[in-house]
Amino acid sequence: MTLIKIEPTYKKSTIEIEFFNREDGTQVEVETGWRWGTFYADVTDEEMAELREHNEANKDGSSWDSFEVGELTGFEMDNTWDGCWMDFRVWNKDWTEEQCDALREEIELACEEGDWFEWLEEHDFSAWAMDTHIVGELNIELLDKHPYEVDTQ
Repeated sequence: MTLIKIEPTYKKSTIEIEFFNREDGTQVEVETGWRWGTFYADVTDEEMAELREHNEANKDGSSWDSFEVGELTGFEMDNTWDGCWMDFRVWNKDWTEEQCDALREEIELACEEGDWFEWLEEHDFSAWAMDTHIVGELNIELLDKHPYEVDTQ
């Protein structure tokens, strides 16, 4: 295992996607774009090879593939900051497009008023998953120890 620090190379390249569902089959996806983010992972040799392959494919800036850093072994988010955008998507297989759009607009209004997450909880939505991606080339730094470890000597 290899301990690494991962950051985006380019600003506005860190994306979190949170998934919420409700018993009636309604699903909400919340995508947040961040200017920057810092992550740690304790990766396998295979994962490190995948990271290097991703960087090679995205090296010259002509490709903007995303890498799901949240799937790495020992993944931990340190921070994300300066949110740049937030998008909401709503699905329910039994609803019309208009019904889905109306609920999305309600959630967006709650976001403008301050707390979309509380609104989802109050309307019986539960968080069930989150994906974290970095688009484009990744900055990868090898670490000797986790930055939160304290030397006792």
